[in-house]
Amino acid sequence: MFCGIFALVIAIQFYMPKETNWSRTYLNKSKTPFGCFAIYNLMQNVYSKSFKANNQTLYNLNELQQKKASLLIVNDNINFNKNDMRSLFEFLHKGNSVFIAVNSFNGALADTFHLRTELDYADYFVSIDSLIKKDGVKIKLNAVNYKKQSFAYSRIATSAYFTSFDTSCFMVHANMGNDKACFISTHIGKGTLYLMSMPDAFGNYFIVDHANRQLAYAMLSKIKNDELIWDEYYKTYNITSYSFIKFILESDALYTAYLLVIFIIILYMIFEGRRRQRAIPVVAPPVNSTLEFVNVVSHVYYNSKNHQSIAAEKIRYFYETIRKRFHVNTNQINEEFFSAVTELSGVEKKLVKQLFIYCEKLKQPQEINENELVELNRQIHNFNKNSLR
Repeated sequence: MFCGIFALVIAIQFYMPKETNWSRTYLNKSKTPFGCFAIYNLMQNVYSKSFKANNQTLYNLNELQQKKASLLIVNDNINFNKNDMRSLFEFLHKGNSVFIAVNSFNGALADTFHLRTELDYADYFVSIDSLIKKDGVKIKLNAVNYKKQSFAYSRIATSAYFTSFDTSCFMVHANMGNDKACFISTHIGKGTLYLMSMPDAFGNYFIVDHANRQLAYAMLSKIKNDELIWDEYYKTYNITSYSFIKFILESDALYTAYLLVIFIIILYMIFEGRRRQRAIPVVAPPVNSTLEFVNVVSHVYYNSKNHQSIAAEKIRYFYETIRKRFHVNTNQINEEFFSAVTELSGVEKKLVKQLFIYCEKLKQPQEINENELVELNRQIHNFNKNSLR
C-alpha cells in the first residue's frame, strides 16, 4: 500500500506543470531565468581563441594557467579571503584580466578597494508578474558609441550600484544615473580588473530574445585574451558541493516523495514500532515417571500374587544398599558379618542377626505368603530407620 501511494505521488508531481525557478544560480548549465546557460554558450569562440569552465580556486587556477586568460565570475556575491586576494593579484600581474559581476562585494576584496554596494529591496515582496511589468533601472555606458543609448531593466532585475570605491584608481564605464556607478575597472600590473554590480544582466532572462543582451556583449568585449575562463567555483550554488540530498530537494516530485517517506516512517514508529509482548506459554511441570513406573510395576507384582519374586527383588536391593553403605561382603552371612554390620550401623546385633537370617530364609525357593512379605518389609524399614549410616 505504501509503495503504491509513494509511486502515485511521484507520478503526479512529475507530470504536473513545473513552476518557474527564479533562484539566482548563475550556473553555466542552468536554463532558469537567472541561470547563465545562454551567455555561456554564446561566448564560445567569440571573445577568445579558447574557452573553458573553472571549478577550482584562484590559487590552483593561477598555478596551472600557462597562457594569458580572462576570468569571468558571475554570482550574487563574492567573498575572497587573503589567499584568494594574493592569487588574484598574482594572476593580474601576469597580464591576465578578471571580470567580476556580483551584487555584493565582501571580504578581502571589498576591504582592499574600499568597495561598497547598495541593493534596492523596495519591491522584494511584490509578485513576480508585477516586478516584470514594473520599470526598473536604466544603465548607460560611457563609451562614445553608446552615449545616446540606455538599457532599461524591469524591477525583476536586482539593481545594485557602487556607493564606495577607490576613485583614484578605478574608472567608471557605466552608471544607473545620478552618478550611480555600476561598472568600473582598474589596472593592476599588466592585467585589468573589471567590477560590475548587476550580474542579472548576464542571466538567461535578459539574454535570450532580449534587447539588453547588447549591454552584456559590450561589457564582455573589453576582455580580450587568448583564453576565456568561466568560473563555477565561487558560485553560491557550487556544483562541486552537490549532494544526493540537494538533488532531492531541488526536485518538487522527489522532495514531496521524500517528505511522504519521512511521514510514513514516523507513523510506523508510533503505531508499529512498539515492543509487542508475546504470549508466555504455560509449561506443564515435568511428570515423575519413575514413581509412576514403580507404582505400575508394584501393582503388577501385587496382583499376580507372586510374593516370592517380590521378596527376592526386595532382598537383592537391600543387600546392594548394605554393600555400598558399609562396604561388607553379603555373600557370607556369618557372625563376623553380623558384628561388622552391628558396629557400623549402630543397630542391636540381635535385630541385625534376626533380619539377615530372615532374609536368607526367604531367599530359598519356596512359597511365601502375604504376611511374610509384609514382615520382611517391616524389618528392613526399621533397620534403615535406626541405622546411623
